[in-house]
Amino acid sequence: MNTTSAFLLFAALGHPGANDKLRAPPPTWGVAVLEAGTSPDAAQEQLAVRDALELVGVPFFATRSVAEATRRPLVLISGVLTNTDFSAAEREALYRYVERGGVLLGTEVQGNTFFPLFGLTGATASRTNFQVNFTAVADAALRYVNRAEERTISLGDPKLYSETIWSTEYAVSWGTQVLATYGNGAAAFTLNPYGRGLAYALGLGFKETSLIPELARSYEAARRWINWFEPSGDVFRLILRALYESTVHPFVLVHTVPDGKRTGLCLSHDVDARESFRNSVVFATMEASLGVHSTFFVTTKYFTDSTDIGYYTPDRVAWIRQALALGAEIGSHSVSHSEGFERFPVGSPQVTRQVYDSSHPTVFGEVRVSKELLQRDLGTEIEGFRSGYLLYPNDLESVLEQSNYLFDSSVSAQWVLTNFPFFGFRHRSIGSEHSRIVEVPVTLDDSRGEQEIRNFLTAETQEQAFQTWMDVIHANAKNGALSCLLIHPTDTTYKLATERRLIEAVQGPTAWIGTVGALARFWRDRARLHPTLVSRRGSPVIVLEGMTSEVPVGQALVVEGLSAPPRVVTADGKEVLVRPQVAGDRTLLVFP
Repeated sequence: MNTTSAFLLFAALGHPGANDKLRAPPPTWGVAVLEAGTSPDAAQEQLAVRDALELVGVPFFATRSVAEATRRPLVLISGVLTNTDFSAAEREALYRYVERGGVLLGTEVQGNTFFPLFGLTGATASRTNFQVNFTAVADAALRYVNRAEERTISLGDPKLYSETIWSTEYAVSWGTQVLATYGNGAAAFTLNPYGRGLAYALGLGFKETSLIPELARSYEAARRWINWFEPSGDVFRLILRALYESTVHPFVLVHTVPDGKRTGLCLSHDVDARESFRNSVVFATMEASLGVHSTFFVTTKYFTDSTDIGYYTPDRVAWIRQALALGAEIGSHSVSHSEGFERFPVGSPQVTRQVYDSSHPTVFGEVRVSKELLQRDLGTEIEGFRSGYLLYPNDLESVLEQSNYLFDSSVSAQWVLTNFPFFGFRHRSIGSEHSRIVEVPVTLDDSRGEQEIRNFLTAETQEQAFQTWMDVIHANAKNGALSCLLIHPTDTTYKLATERRLIEAVQGPTAWIGTVGALARFWRDRARLHPTLVSRRGSPVIVLEGMTSEVPVGQALVVEGLSAPPRVVTADGKEVLVRPQVAGDRTLLVFP
């Protein structure tokens, strides 16, 4: 549908008077998630698809009704597609939908009654596929699959595991296009033109490619631990965004970078050494001079043990207080910075500094006592946490939530296979509930590189580290993803110079640079927008279904290029002032 047709569609919806309520979303606009099955596995796949769409900013309508779903130009069927998921009449309705011009994506298509629709002759379940290779077919779904790291992605490490996530291998009919294959050559992603429409079959579910990695249980799929562009989970989310953009017109997206910027960079430091406290002031001063600020995650080790002295002392706290006065954000880096953190028992939520036994450490103790000490000594709310060595206990998110934290940064982007922030889970297990904690993965780290090599950034490797970091930042920017930098402030010569150089190289009108907490707050508010396209007086209007009179700043919507930007209103009808910015065939509506 072109832009003119879109306006005719809106006009056909009627011309409500000035006092009329906003009309419901046009029944032929948007993407529908058709939820098949009621088993726990099906529920997890449905959750994963919804999460994937929300992560990349695609509004959607979830339904179990085939009739409702097939009124939209794009339908996503979540879950393993078997012969028993739909009645014969519903199955025929799906065939007719595609035949008349609809676009359908099914995951793990295993029911042979659907094979003609998807252009398949067979489907085999497997747990031995460790790699997906995307072909050079110029299809709209592969718009964002344009780098070597994206064209070949990892599903697990075959050197460590004999089996990995479930996948479905397809045998295809003549005329079916193969968009991706597994390492053994079997089809992993296919496209079948059927009538006037298109039927895509993806041999992997979103639970396997997105949800399981977010639990940091991705069968060691990350090809490197840190300092590497790892899109193996994001590629599948970006396929959904690409299909949405090519099918739904005019499309609306929730932007993924604060202030409508193209590039996002978080600055952070781990203060876990004696000299780092004094040096934090030097880093905070440099950052403030460039008009940016960072997050300092401070270790509150107040006791001496076999690893180090108790370096959290009043004189060192004074240095952190100076960094705070310069505009820095302060977060917790635990009490003990222990390499055994993942093995600590959960402990009691009532723990305080007064009763905490550091010889018998607990997760609650490390999380709550460090927060208590920092808030007492700095007089500011501590909302963020990062564990030592990026260790991730199974109940960490639940403990953080109960301890009134907002965000966590205890995982690498490579480990969770995403370069976007996301809402974590209270426990690291399938079936766990979402937590309120925003997880901001670490992308770039001065201390760990290829094959776990320590000291990635040294006086001798400054140029190599800078070029690697810039390459990752640029790769993420092309996908609307963000990068989080971690520098340990143990040196104020080459480390300081490299960070300054990086900031100066990234800074500009299209770049957002800020603290981890600022990004987390942006992500939390972003999740509340829920934009819906409706019609009023024959013109498109975007309604923020999740917002009433209070509108968060720094958000932005992306709208397919129109002759005039649509109005934006809250759910209760309040006008939202936006600043339009035209970028090619798109318009950014930035909330100032």
